[in-house]
Amino acid sequence: MIRRFAAVSLLAFLATSVLAQNAPTNQKDADETGWTSTLNFEGSANSQERVLDLGSNVGYNFNEHWGVDMGVPLSFVSSSTPTTTTGTTTTKGTSSSLNSLGNIYMDMKFKTTGDAANYNSTLTVTAPTGSTTKGVSTGRPNYGWNNHVEHDFDRLTPFLELGLSNGLTDTKSFHRPFTTLGFVSQFTGGSKIDLGGNFSVGGSLYDVLPSGQQKMFSKLVAKKSTTTAGTGKNGRAYELAAETTGDASLTHDNGGSAWIEYSPDKIFDFQIGYTHSVHLALDSVAFNLEVNLAKLMNRGKKY
Repeated sequence: MIRRFAAVSLLAFLATSVLAQNAPTNQKDADETGWTSTLNFEGSANSQERVLDLGSNVGYNFNEHWGVDMGVPLSFVSSSTPTTTTGTTTTKGTSSSLNSLGNIYMDMKFKTTGDAANYNSTLTVTAPTGSTTKGVSTGRPNYGWNNHVEHDFDRLTPFLELGLSNGLTDTKSFHRPFTTLGFVSQFTGGSKIDLGGNFSVGGSLYDVLPSGQQKMFSKLVAKKSTTTAGTGKNGRAYELAAETTGDASLTHDNGGSAWIEYSPDKIFDFQIGYTHSVHLALDSVAFNLEVNLAKLMNRGKKY
């Protein structure tokens, strides 16, 4: 199955590369060549855990199809469990928090537009610069290849994403309180609806299909810690131990997300949404604020 998926992804890449050679140059895309820079603050939160990332990146678009960028996030993670009383027994709640430099990453991006579909492909390589003690990094380099295909039907835009990586990757809709090491395929499908006035709404379903041995590194339980961050039920091994090794079922997951987005002038982008993880039985609220610094500075030069 994995070989078939890799072959299909490669075929899609080659096909869209051919489309790109025949697609007319869009002046709007051509105007976006040159240096790029963004600043973003995003994360997920539920009744027990908060996972936040503050990041920035700088890059360069060589033309309307190809570009690169690199950046580094700062991670802020905290958790808390309430104090409970059963009969005459009182169990005191626990709390933990961490702040750490994240993993430095570099992306190579390809995009093209066509009558049939718009296609984006991103190859990401990540260096293990984050804290291994706090679970921000696995201590090994990570790589990922994500493919995004969408088509506009007036205000409706259905999309499909296919990704291959050696560890789970976070999305705008779901920041996990752990990192993983092991081969995974990630599938996402959904739609966005343009409401007008710079507002849009969207929804999607996702499925994570791991293969082979998997390792899970908790951001809530530090190495050599004697405390836990929860009960560990519903496969939440990251609440019990700093590191857990298992088969593919350890990191398998599926669920759905819904969100609303506001994007004025394509300089500021704000998104807030909700994600339900079926495997972890976890409900999370997510947010993302992104500022296009390059466009903001270029606008300032006009005044």
